[in-house]
Amino acid sequence: MDFNIAFPGKTTFIGIYNYTRFLSDGRFLNAAFVTFGLVVMPVALQLLCGLALALALKEKLIGTRWMRAASLLPSVVPPAVGGIVWKLFVIPGVGGLSYFASFFGHNLDADLLGGKASALVTVIIVSVWFGVPIVALLLLSSLDSIPGEIYEAASLDGASWAQAQRYISIPLVLPAMGAVAVFQALEVLGIFPVIFVLTGGGPAGATEPLNFYAFLTAFTYLDLDYAASILVAFTATIVGACFWFVRRISAGRVGG
Repeated sequence: MDFNIAFPGKTTFIGIYNYTRFLSDGRFLNAAFVTFGLVVMPVALQLLCGLALALALKEKLIGTRWMRAASLLPSVVPPAVGGIVWKLFVIPGVGGLSYFASFFGHNLDADLLGGKASALVTVIIVSVWFGVPIVALLLLSSLDSIPGEIYEAASLDGASWAQAQRYISIPLVLPAMGAVAVFQALEVLGIFPVIFVLTGGGPAGATEPLNFYAFLTAFTYLDLDYAASILVAFTATIVGACFWFVRRISAGRVGG
């Protein structure tokens, strides 16, 4: 529908016109690319860092008890609050990052949120910071379910700790990592409050995913019908991708 908020009574049917606008809308294509990057990179890093943290916590070394509690702190911080904290942390010259850099004799006054590449990297780092604790917790529960007798047999055969993790822990936890990847991909797409507070989608759309672009289209440019089309396409893509990935995981578990 062609809906004008100023003239709500003059709504007309326009078929698939709003969907054909995608192909000629450079900002939409950029937002789609940014969305892809903000899903793939953070989820991959969350899985790697979460697995490393889970393996460390599983060993029950000195200090791992308080590390379990401390590692969960980012996951309980509201996204908007976390975005404000990180924005204060990266303020050039006076933020926490500059303060820590001064210990090493560096005067860090670069505006990380002012450059397109650095702003995107900053958002990815914040997303990873939010997601690693829950990934580590989920993978740790999967690691704890592996029978200890398997590790004992590997140790008797002369396997080192690293070899045991490579050939026992990681292969057995891979199915759980697939399920966690789907879960975290959906969680990462909810980073809207962080982007709203941290970068506002800028600079020049470098950190503007599809849901944020739809928000601006609807509530800043008042193009409600086009914003609704963006969200329909966005939701359909997410549902389709998750359905395909879950089917792949299920097929892998049954050997099909």
